[in-house]
Amino acid sequence: MQADLICIGNELLTGLIENSNAGFLARRLWSLGIEVRESVVVADDMETISNALQRAFARSEIIIFTGGLGPTDDDITREAVANTLGLKLVLDKNWLKKLEGFFNKRGLKMPENNRKQALLIEGATLIENQGGTAPGAIFERDGRLIVMLPGPPNELKPIFDRSVGPFLKEFNRGNLSRLKTLKCCGIGESTLEDKIKALGDWDLPPISYVAKGYEVHLQIKGKGNAVEAAAAIEKAENRLTELLGDYIYGSNDDTLAGKVAELLTNHNLSLSLAESCSGGLLSSMVTDIPGSSVFYKGAMIAYSGEVKIGNLGLRKELLEKEGQVSQAVAIAMAKAARALFHTDLAVGITGIAGPDGGSAQKPVGLVYIALANARECYCKKLNLGGGRRAVKERTAQMALDIIRREVLDSSTNKG
Repeated sequence: MQADLICIGNELLTGLIENSNAGFLARRLWSLGIEVRESVVVADDMETISNALQRAFARSEIIIFTGGLGPTDDDITREAVANTLGLKLVLDKNWLKKLEGFFNKRGLKMPENNRKQALLIEGATLIENQGGTAPGAIFERDGRLIVMLPGPPNELKPIFDRSVGPFLKEFNRGNLSRLKTLKCCGIGESTLEDKIKALGDWDLPPISYVAKGYEVHLQIKGKGNAVEAAAAIEKAENRLTELLGDYIYGSNDDTLAGKVAELLTNHNLSLSLAESCSGGLLSSMVTDIPGSSVFYKGAMIAYSGEVKIGNLGLRKELLEKEGQVSQAVAIAMAKAARALFHTDLAVGITGIAGPDGGSAQKPVGLVYIALANARECYCKKLNLGGGRRAVKERTAQMALDIIRREVLDSSTNKG
């Protein structure tokens, strides 16, 4: 079974608001065995919405609209759908009463414009919106199921999970597909694909490759009934895990920072950081994890040479001889952080994030990441592409992977 997503709003076309609803709905639909045939963004325009509906109506069994259900003149989704299908709009007195109560509780008189939010396409079932004034609606027409949802994600998501998802599950009974994501780091998308292709004929579920900075996510898609889909995914996961080993750090909702936190906590290891070009981004990613205070002791954001010398205790002669962006300085930063914070592990980062500051010898994107432990301090040199933010993000991801592998290697050697 296939679905079309029609996301409505001028603000989506101008980029003023990111269209996060499409990704959310696609993931939810796939888990219900429903493939998204097409996802489009259209303007708040009667003819444009009508054309999108007619295209979708000719191709897919399910059509889901998002947005355009508000009280203003440019919110015309319900009107466009009704006109295109030759249906009337009728007043839902119960929702009108709830709308009036919504404003009364706030000591306000309901604006006349909000009255249109109580209009419902004839034959449709109203889907209550517990977080806003725009209800959803669902109805069948000529063998097609049409769903209309409000645009704000904080309203759309609970409505879908509470009402629409269970309805679609029954509507598409017997085809409960599954989707599982394996998350990899330390290996490029092309190299990863080559490794998997080298397995030969892939008689398992189809997989998709999604590159996210330093990470590559493998989406395994299992079809059929629930038992068949789960079994196929498990077989594929086992085969990929055997092939890729510790390139895979987690799955589904796991994050690299979360996995590092788990490893450090389980092995009773403490961590400190000395960051320069990453500007505290790595520290932020680590402290985003609840309970990180168990292993994380602190960081020195040594952006300038003065701070590297005055606060971290690096020798002025070292910076003058090697330059602030160098392997020697990254190693010295890691060692200094470990001594300053008295931790088992410490990471030092220095580099050129750009867009200026590079040279032929030290181009923009050159980064050094050093890790110090009780035995040694080693350093990895990177040459990263992309803009300033991309360099910072990939640097932080790489540093997390270096920490992850250090803990994994240490535990293996101890074993």
